[in-house]
This record gives sequence, C-alpha cells and structure tokens, in this order.
Amino acid sequence: MSFLFQCIVLALFTWIAFIDKYCTQMYTYRPVVAGAIVGLIMGDFSIGLEVGCIIELMFLGQVFVGTALPPEETFSTILAAAFACVSGSTEVALATAIPIAILGQMGMYLRNIVLCTWTGHRLEAAVERMDRKGITMNCLILPNIFNLILFAVPVFLAVYFGADLVQSIIDFIPDVIINGIAAAGGLIGAVGLAMLLKSINFKGLWYFFALGFFVASYLGVNSIGCTLLAAICVAITYQSDKRAEALAAGGDVQ
Repeated sequence: MSFLFQCIVLALFTWIAFIDKYCTQMYTYRPVVAGAIVGLIMGDFSIGLEVGCIIELMFLGQVFVGTALPPEETFSTILAAAFACVSGSTEVALATAIPIAILGQMGMYLRNIVLCTWTGHRLEAAVERMDRKGITMNCLILPNIFNLILFAVPVFLAVYFGADLVQSIIDFIPDVIINGIAAAGGLIGAVGLAMLLKSINFKGLWYFFALGFFVASYLGVNSIGCTLLAAICVAITYQSDKRAEALAAGGDVQ
C-alpha cells in the first residue's frame, strides 16, 4: 500500500469517524478504537493501539457541558497515532496530542457556532415548508461536509506533507528531551484518570484501582493489558449484579 493511498484512506476514516460521532454512534470515534484503526491503515497496529489507549485515558474524564466544547479527542488521536506510526515512536506523538486536540476544538467551535448556526436557520425554514430534501441537506449532508473540510482534509495534508518534516524533527531532538516528553506523557494519563475518579463514587470502586495499580506497577502489564483486565472486571461485575438482582426478585439465576 503506497503512502499516498494510506493518507487518502486515513482521511476517509477521519470523515467516517466524525459521521459516526454525530450520527450513528458506533464508537469508532473513541481514541482506543480510532487509534487501532489508524494503526491498521498505517501498517503498525500495535503503536496505533498503544497511542489510542493512552489518549483514551487522557480524555476519559472530559464532559461536554452546554456550549463549552472539550478538546477534540478524535482529531487528536488520528493525527497523533498516524505520526507515531510514521516515526515508529509514541513519545513525540503523545506530546503533540493536547495541542492537536486544541486545534480540533477550535475547528469544532467554527463548525458549531458559525457553520451550523447557518444550517440551523436553513433547517428551521425547511421544516416550516415541510421540505424533506431541505431537512436532510441541512441536518445531515451539510454538517458532514463541514467535517470533511475541517477535519478529514487537514488530516490528509498534515500526514502526507508533514511526515518527512515530523521525522526530521524527531531525529533532531536529543534523547534526553524525548525521554522527558515520554515521562510527561505518562503523567497526562494519570491526570485524565484523576479527573474521572472525581466524577464517580470512588469509595465503592477503590479495589479495582488497587488491582490495576498492582498489575501495572508490579507485574509490568502495559496499558493494553490493563484495558483488557478492566473489560474482564466489567463483565464479572455486570454478571454479579445481574445475579444479585435476579435473586432479589426471586427469579432464576442464569
């Protein structure tokens, strides 16, 4: 697969991810999924998945409140994972995740405040005259064309024309700075987790936190392994709660 074709597929996936984010909700836009898909497209699944897992932790506790948009995690993940796959290194890519997310946030403000306000007025007019084509155009088609222009096209340009530049910058940076960025990137995940813990009932879940700390710190399990362990814990807890509810209701326990 040529690099040009990879960049085109990456841009198309970016567009599909944003369509999913606002229309279908199949969760391809989440960092852990988007990073893995980018890794498959760029030919390095393990690096893509690793970047996706770490950025998922960074943005795990973010909340969309009213018109206050959080940093754009999907745009950030796709570019950071692509740069990581091109360079073969996750450190610099993870260090650029937050700045890229802020750029994506600015794009979302432009989309929602300027462009979607315009389509919103057109949508209201189409509803008043019972124009189904106008409703579809202004509710689905035009907003997703905005996503194509604001996010998919910049991803293609940044990866295709910026790959050599990114690699040259990485080669120029001293190892001591790369190691410092790697350490800082690890702290960012902890900050995201701390934000999440503040928003939930941590007192009833502390033992899961202790289990994760143990397997990560003393057994050396990486972020992907910890994610799989978390999924297993969720499944066990769900089944346990389901059985408890069945027993309380006097029903059969499956």
